[in-house]
Amino acid sequence: MTTVPELKIRWEWETASSVRAPEHRATWARIEISVGSDHVTLVEDRESGSSRRSIYCPLYPIAEWVAYNWWFLRADARPARTLRLHTPGRYDTRQFGRHCLRASGDGFLWPDLMVIPEGEQTHLIWHDDRRPPSDRPIRFLARGEAFVERESVEQEFARLISAVLTRLAEKGITDTALEKEWAEIQRTEPEEAEFCFAAARLGLDPYAEAAPYERLIVRAADELPGKLLGDFLDAVEPALMNDALEWIRAARSDIREGKQATAANDLRLRLRPPRVSPGDRSWEKGWSQAQAVRQALGLSGREVFGLAPYISTIDRPAADRGLQAVGGAAEGSGPLVVMRPGPPVGSQRFTLSRALWHYLWEPEPIFLVTTAYTDRQKVERAFAAELLAPAAGISELLGDAPEAAVQDDLEVVAEHFQVSPMVIKHQLENQLLAV
Repeated sequence: MTTVPELKIRWEWETASSVRAPEHRATWARIEISVGSDHVTLVEDRESGSSRRSIYCPLYPIAEWVAYNWWFLRADARPARTLRLHTPGRYDTRQFGRHCLRASGDGFLWPDLMVIPEGEQTHLIWHDDRRPPSDRPIRFLARGEAFVERESVEQEFARLISAVLTRLAEKGITDTALEKEWAEIQRTEPEEAEFCFAAARLGLDPYAEAAPYERLIVRAADELPGKLLGDFLDAVEPALMNDALEWIRAARSDIREGKQATAANDLRLRLRPPRVSPGDRSWEKGWSQAQAVRQALGLSGREVFGLAPYISTIDRPAADRGLQAVGGAAEGSGPLVVMRPGPPVGSQRFTLSRALWHYLWEPEPIFLVTTAYTDRQKVERAFAAELLAPAAGISELLGDAPEAAVQDDLEVVAEHFQVSPMVIKHQLENQLLAV
């Protein structure tokens, strides 16, 4: 069983009589940040050439950064989608300041640690300093990533803030920006907290940016039940919320009145949930579920999965590119999906397979397929990839040396399975070539 790592922030208070700012002087510490057995604060002291696992800085800037970004660190998964388009470690920290610890600032050197909530898990990504400025006294050496339970990250951050506020009080330092911000958060009523979570999922500061969208957020909460609301907020552009809600309303009418395939009803009854361990990653769950479907249908690894008997479609131009499809099923019927027209066949098959996952494994009266990248969407995507282009079948078609495959090979295999070459590439990297 895989052990789920934890984020740990450890510190020992240090004397810093020469530091001017009272908040910094009072909370000066030797700080060590780790994720499981990995030390995020592993640094090289450039003067001595030696390495150590800790940095010497005040804790106050980190605590203040956490407090000011509290709702984003708990609910805003949008950077996950954006970061997929960036070369690892090569992005502007300012663009992700609400999620990157390096943005704690105040003139101190912080690790390049990204904190992105992706549903029930938080994705932690940290990078080394490849070409740091020559005047920096230290260079961060560690790089890695991990998925950590979201609640444990929140608890660790709350523990940090509490310790900093206690330390400040002991030193007679009160009425700080951190104290005021944290008190405001602690006073948040449940209904207000729901609004703050919704705003953060939209990428909006609940206190400074969300007011113009309050009516639409409330409307969305009224009209979209259960997980549908969360998937909507994670993907839609705030300025397009009204049009997007109207698109979903029209799509629901299409689903109620449309002609639906029924073979998925029988397939769902034949499925048995695959065994899942607590440490299994989202995409591993999706692969297992897809393999269970193909096994139930008696499909070999090389056979192409035909979607037509299992899911029906209707075209309707979408209001927001982040919302790729709306799906659902009338009572006793199979799934029907309303999607924007025009995507290539491979992309359409992938979207429909993601929709089929909802019907087979998480039955809901209405659901969305979106461009968001939370743990649920990772399960969907992995399921779709393995359902349409199973790793075993790709291995057979590529032969004994999949690591030697070139783009032409990927395109031939993609044409066979009627998917995009990118799906084959991801299957190759994530399953066949994974260490």
